[in-house]
Amino acid sequence: MGEDKKEGIIEAALKLFEEQGYHNTKVSDIVREAGVAQGTFYLYFKSKEDLFRSIAESCLDEMAVAIKRNCSGSVKEESFYRMMLETLEVYYDNKSILKILNRHGAASSEIEDISNAFYRRIMLVIKQSLMEWGAFPNYSEAQLEVAAYSKIGMVEMVAYQYFIVQHYDKSHIEAIAQVLAGSKAQCPPKPTDVVDE
Repeated sequence: MGEDKKEGIIEAALKLFEEQGYHNTKVSDIVREAGVAQGTFYLYFKSKEDLFRSIAESCLDEMAVAIKRNCSGSVKEESFYRMMLETLEVYYDNKSILKILNRHGAASSEIEDISNAFYRRIMLVIKQSLMEWGAFPNYSEAQLEVAAYSKIGMVEMVAYQYFIVQHYDKSHIEAIAQVLAGSKAQCPPKPTDVVDE
């Protein structure tokens, strides 16, 4: 029962963050939307920032699992494609978080802190993957970090443009992953049912 309430709070928060924006959403809005008492919110989270940090860390954990699962393969190209595919799926399933990090990350000290920690953790996982693959054997630690951040930037910008701005659905993920992985693939067709927000 307790986990159901916590999940209800998280779902309500994500819905309101997306509709109203992170800064315009109050804890009182979240508990009203979730149908729980304000005290119940504080059983699980210290603050709205703590709630968002928890959501971002959960997303990050999913992403880290997807990346690590695919870094042990002996065929780099196939492993890189699988990594792109699974990472895009995590981004798609967590579009609200991606939207908040992109729109408010640098403008808010609360979110900037969460954002910096989020991207640093992803970078370290990708850097480790690149090292395990022997992708850049002559790179220094600093150069490997640059390479890892460039992969993050590439995937995130594509995910943001296709999933948030252009409203592509999940059926396009495979084609997008092929392009990102450098496979010979056609770009996904423009969706016919695009709805402008």
